[in-house]
Amino acid sequence: MMDAQWIVGFAGGYVAAAVTVFLLYLPFLVLFGVLLLAAGLLELLALPFQVLFRRLRRLRGRGKPGSSSGGSWLPG
Repeated sequence: MMDAQWIVGFAGGYVAAAVTVFLLYLPFLVLFGVLLLAAGLLELLALPFQVLFRRLRRLRGRGKPGSSSGGSWLPG
């Protein structure tokens, strides 16, 4: 027969298992967060260069009326 003490014990075991699994994977979660922050910072640092390359490509395309590059980096 299951009384209240059994149910509280099982619930405590489930909570302990969930906490243990969370603590086991905590370093991976922290590493994932750090990698996301690093990727965001790199994207912010690369943004001025992306704008510069876009402007240079637009200026270079104006001088050639018959340019058929289609917006790609490959010479056409």
